[in-house]
Amino acid sequence: MSIDRLARQLRTVSGGDLEVAAEVLRRIEEQARELHYARYFTPYGGQNEVIKHLHDKKIVLVLGGNRAGKTTIGSWVAACWFLGKNYFVGSPAWNAVKDLPIPDDGGSVWVVGLDFPTVRDVIWREHLVGGLAHPPFLNPRNPAVDRILERDFQIHGKSRQLLTCKSAESGRPKFQGASLDLIWLDEECDADIFDECYQRTLDRSGKIIVTATPLGDIAQRARRPWLYELYVAAQNGAADIGVVQLSVFDNLFLPADERARLLDKWDGHPEGPARLYGKFIQRVGLVYPMFDPAKHVITPFRLPIQWPRWVSIDPAATGPTAALWAAVDPVTGDVYFYREYFSAEKTVSEHAANILIASGGERIDYWLIDPKWGAQRNAESHKTGAQLYRERGIPVRLAKIDADYGLGRSMEYMLATTRESSHHPRVYFFDTLDETVRQIKSYVWDTYASGPQAGMSKQRPRKGDDDLMNAMQYLLATLPVRRRDTSTRVHWQKIEQKAKFNSYT
Repeated sequence: MSIDRLARQLRTVSGGDLEVAAEVLRRIEEQARELHYARYFTPYGGQNEVIKHLHDKKIVLVLGGNRAGKTTIGSWVAACWFLGKNYFVGSPAWNAVKDLPIPDDGGSVWVVGLDFPTVRDVIWREHLVGGLAHPPFLNPRNPAVDRILERDFQIHGKSRQLLTCKSAESGRPKFQGASLDLIWLDEECDADIFDECYQRTLDRSGKIIVTATPLGDIAQRARRPWLYELYVAAQNGAADIGVVQLSVFDNLFLPADERARLLDKWDGHPEGPARLYGKFIQRVGLVYPMFDPAKHVITPFRLPIQWPRWVSIDPAATGPTAALWAAVDPVTGDVYFYREYFSAEKTVSEHAANILIASGGERIDYWLIDPKWGAQRNAESHKTGAQLYRERGIPVRLAKIDADYGLGRSMEYMLATTRESSHHPRVYFFDTLDETVRQIKSYVWDTYASGPQAGMSKQRPRKGDDDLMNAMQYLLATLPVRRRDTSTRVHWQKIEQKAKFNSYT
């Protein structure tokens, strides 16, 4: 029986038939929930923390296990910003929405997935326009929805609202030029996409919500572990970043038997904390766990002119080229890294010119270059990489080390800095070397991705995002390491030197 027929019958029944009335109201409520599900959805459990952070945080990270409900809350938040605050007045969801900085009549929203199949099958068809575990948040028959462009993954509203689903695979240029009220990123894309999305929210003081299962440990699947960096920043008190961790066991839509299967599959597994509770995992560990910013990172000071200067270059034909400048205390052997260069998509000539400009005309005593790349001959000119740099004014020599030796030597320097009684030279980094410090913090051991050794270490650092680490290792391995002279004469000489040099700053 249709709702209209039931309503007519209700009007004609003498005294009001309670059964008919109840059926009419039930069907009306059912239809309303189907058309306006966003108005009926109310956050639960940890999702309420997401709403709380959206009040005053610029970025909200929602880290959850598989099936933890993070995509559901992301979809609902995107629908709220699209529909506008006025749409929710008097609805069951009003208490959750009323204090959020949502435009009254809705705004412009981007929804970003890792690839188009994920956008289409999970975000679009299961949550926004179609429904699987629950009705869609933006039903095509909803009067607030003007039209839906399936081909473009766009939803237009009656008040010029616009929601667009995008794939991170489409590249950075596709993320330029717009001004957004909200961007929802589902899972971790590459850092350049996130950076571009951040720029898109500045004009309107927009929000960014990121929902992800942190499976890639601190190295992440993206080249730069920006998600982990934001997480650490929040842990250190960043005022504009909020973090919520959702457990798979809090998902109201997940059947009990499915929860039991997930627990049985992932409990005790290396990926268990991420899969079940949304916690960052570190399956193999940092290469430099001894790195302590409180001891290794220092405020820049005026380096004595008589200290030898070194520059170590890790070049690449197409990827990033990195260089590190260091000054060495001739008395103690301590090494002070004071400048960095990190750039990609340039020719050897451009890199060489930039490195010389960065040097600012100062005297450089030793130039080092990656021994493997420096010895290889260019296919066009048949000249070695080292010759190409020499012809451009940088008299590089090949760093005569192997990978294991350079890695071991750098660890010795790192450890010496944290041990006051060490007889070995130490290493310090000026706090202006942001990229170098970031790479140290995200430099991890490589693992086997599949097979019986999945998750186990390959006993070598993971390649990628390690260019400055290579440059550092070439330099530290080439330096002659002397036993630290701890005599009284040297001790007081060093104190006098530092007092004198600090007076220059």
